[in-house]
Amino acid sequence: MSDESRERRFVRRPRTGEDASTLEATRARFSESLDAIETFLGHAVAGGRAAFERNSPAYASGSMAIIRTAALFEEDEFRQFLGNVPMEVERGIATTRNIVSHSGYRAMNDDVFWATLTVHLPPYLATWRAAARVPPTA
Repeated sequence: MSDESRERRFVRRPRTGEDASTLEATRARFSESLDAIETFLGHAVAGGRAAFERNSPAYASGSMAIIRTAALFEEDEFRQFLGNVPMEVERGIATTRNIVSHSGYRAMNDDVFWATLTVHLPPYLATWRAAARVPPTA
């Protein structure tokens, strides 16, 4: 296979528009992702700050909440539900994800991580959940 045909073979085709069933499937996948994030978040904070220490199940759950949150921004089809998240917030989520998944816990500021999970992330989750609700029919 030539380099040229290999490049063309793996080019993603742009979407031409979404019909109602595609939008509903996207909405369902987005909602399932939010469910997973909220479940991980619940496990992370259930024992309070004292239980949220490195190498604990709570810390691992917090890490997964951030990893799954960052993944929302990687799906173009989810952008319609994410709204106008400030770029610095999106970058902060991605940076935190990179630290927990690549650098390891030794590079993490645990107090900032805790604040992210308990103060900063929950309002966004609530906003995104509201955006994903099916609009009422007339």
